[in-house]
Amino acid sequence: MTGLKEGLLNKDHYTRNIRSYIAGILVVLSVLLSLAAYAQPVAVRAYTDKSRVLLGEPLWLTLEVKTLNGAKVPAFKVDSLPHFEFIVKDSSKVLQKGDTTIYHQYYQLTSFDSGRWVIPQFTLRPFVKTSSILVNVVFTENFDPKQPYHDVQEIKDVPYKIDAGVERWWYLIAATLILLVLLIYWVTQPKKVRPETKIVADGTAYRKAIQSLQELKQRGPDKKRFYAQLVEIFRTYILERTGISSLQQTTGDLVEKIKPLMADEARYSSLSQVLYLCDFVKFAKYDPDDNEAASAFEVVEDAIHYIEGGLKNKK
Repeated sequence: MTGLKEGLLNKDHYTRNIRSYIAGILVVLSVLLSLAAYAQPVAVRAYTDKSRVLLGEPLWLTLEVKTLNGAKVPAFKVDSLPHFEFIVKDSSKVLQKGDTTIYHQYYQLTSFDSGRWVIPQFTLRPFVKTSSILVNVVFTENFDPKQPYHDVQEIKDVPYKIDAGVERWWYLIAATLILLVLLIYWVTQPKKVRPETKIVADGTAYRKAIQSLQELKQRGPDKKRFYAQLVEIFRTYILERTGISSLQQTTGDLVEKIKPLMADEARYSSLSQVLYLCDFVKFAKYDPDDNEAASAFEVVEDAIHYIEGGLKNKK
């Protein structure tokens, strides 16, 4: 009887040991499978569509992950980038090419800090990183970073007190004068509209623009006023010669609209940079020297000659 009990106890102990071994083997197998999935071959890279941009010009950053058989991988975590601002963030796309699955993350960036900036490495997981990217942010081709920066001056309040009753009369008189000036302008304006319409019809917009440029050149560069008039002459020529209106639009809109007129990429790039430079001078973000003013004048004059020649050849 005692031997029978001992046999049963030994059998139970043996059964428990077998169960423990099987459980241990299952745990080890699950860990190995997890490690195998984690160690799935992965290739990563980061690249931009441009390595050199103007101040405020957008560019696209793409983060790419390649893996096999549709294996799931974590996404890159991108919170911020020094010297860059996000325009579009967290846009993604998945492509399947045979046994290869490609994950793309897209970010549209811009920068308002001129200089050579490095987009750092991005880490997908330990020992899996992209390469860093160098991006050059510039004002124009001839920009000298050694020149001092002239910031916009703050508006200063001038203390002045006036009686409330007098103030109301002043507003009434000012409004009356403004209405009177507008009425006179409206009555006399039709006499001046006809010659402008004739300029468009008989093709003298080109001669008018060249004459305006020569008059501007004789007056000499006067910083903000020179650059503002230079852009105004170009915008007026484009409006009168092609009908493209841009007087109330941004420089970016103007640059896009004139692209079909500029088949020469070098000329188009130089003209775009000059138009953006005029904006920087206008808003006191950049103080160019006389050489830059002369260069800007030549670029605009050459662009008008080029566009006029192209339009005549199409006829």
